Amino acid sequence: MAGLSGVAGAGPAAADQVTLGLDYHCTFPLLGPEPVHVDLTADVPSSVEVGQQMNGFVIDSVSAVNAESARALGALYSVTLEGNALADATLTVPEEPDGLPVQVDSALDKTALPASGGFTVHGKGTSPDLTFTQAGPGKVTVGNLVLTLTPRTDDGGPTGLGTFQSECIQDPGQNNVLASFQITLPGAQGPSKPGTPAVTAHTSTSVTLGWGASTETGGTVTGYDVYSNGAVVASSTGTTATVPNLTPKTSYTFTVKAKDGKGNVSDASDPVTVTTDAAGPSSHAYALKGTTTIKASNGTVPLTGSLNTQVAPDTGAVTGDLALDPADAALQAFGFLPVTAHLAFANQGPTSGTYTGGALSTDTKVLVKASSFTAFGIVPIGGGDQCQTTAPSDLKLASAGTFDPAKGGALKGGYDLADLTGCGPITGLLSPLVAGTGNTADLALTPKSGS
Repeated sequence: MAGLSGVAGAGPAAADQVTLGLDYHCTFPLLGPEPVHVDLTADVPSSVEVGQQMNGFVIDSVSAVNAESARALGALYSVTLEGNALADATLTVPEEPDGLPVQVDSALDKTALPASGGFTVHGKGTSPDLTFTQAGPGKVTVGNLVLTLTPRTDDGGPTGLGTFQSECIQDPGQNNVLASFQITLPGAQGPSKPGTPAVTAHTSTSVTLGWGASTETGGTVTGYDVYSNGAVVASSTGTTATVPNLTPKTSYTFTVKAKDGKGNVSDASDPVTVTTDAAGPSSHAYALKGTTTIKASNGTVPLTGSLNTQVAPDTGAVTGDLALDPADAALQAFGFLPVTAHLAFANQGPTSGTYTGGALSTDTKVLVKASSFTAFGIVPIGGGDQCQTTAPSDLKLASAGTFDPAKGGALKGGYDLADLTGCGPITGLLSPLVAGTGNTADLALTPKSGS
């Protein structure tokens, strides 16, 4: 550990400004855990030589506290707030690959509490001076916080809370890398500054960059790192790289640094800023199963098939394709005679609809065809290739309860059936078995594997 402290003979390394925003939940008296957002700014060198002092860098913080926490403090006659914040950080360098715990104590400015609404608290702290014994990459990550706070009344005295500690737990799933830097061998000449990156392609979640190559006298450039907000987001052995896992419709600024086999890193290229595309429609494929009732003849039809949809992220507009398999309908003629109709369903265009607020609705125009009617399941009484409804049915379906596109759910709806035509000599008798209003459908959608 001696290699990580003390002062070397070389001068301090030049620093670059880095920023990081983090969300926490801090436990306050009377309230319990409350959300607090902290923005951090620091000047951290992008590279430092082995044996060269990396001066302790100043970390400025701005913490945003919500209105509910402010009201709770005000209820105890607090008019100002002061104290300090102790931040857990981890320094990862070649001689400490598992991370060295480092604590940074920041003094918080005395802050006047507002009459209403939230407020911000500014703080400032300094990390310890460090020197390193091995070349390679280094990074600083920020962890949890402990706030020691003293609210005061208008006469400067403490409130009934006195001085208390608030433990702040970092919300999971965030990038908590404050800074990345390179530790280089002393006296070696590093790569030249790369050319300004240019955007060669972009999607809603990725950006592809290209840049001019770096050179190195007496050495070899081995690769490049792409940085955004102080963190490496892509690496390449050539002069192009694709940055993945970006957020749609978001602005990003990128720089590029070259590196060699000795651990040397170039100065950062000039920056380029790009905004990712809007997200494309999400696609979902479902297997369909359920029943429909034909009111005119008290008939029940088992339904199977599929529904493929695309949902526009900005508008919730749905387009898709509803496919219903042919099915046998169990009908009753004259209220007692069992008749089986073999039905097929021909879509008259794509399915349309909306998905908003957890509710899915679809609308499909379907022409119903009856290739055969049989009495008692064996006696043909009509049907044929030309037997069909005289007009398409407007099949409208809506989710029953909250619909999760990733999990599927239930759809219910209704439709009318037009008169039949082309079903043979007794078309006039067969049509009343089918035609009419008030028909219902009750379906369950199950996501297909891989959708």
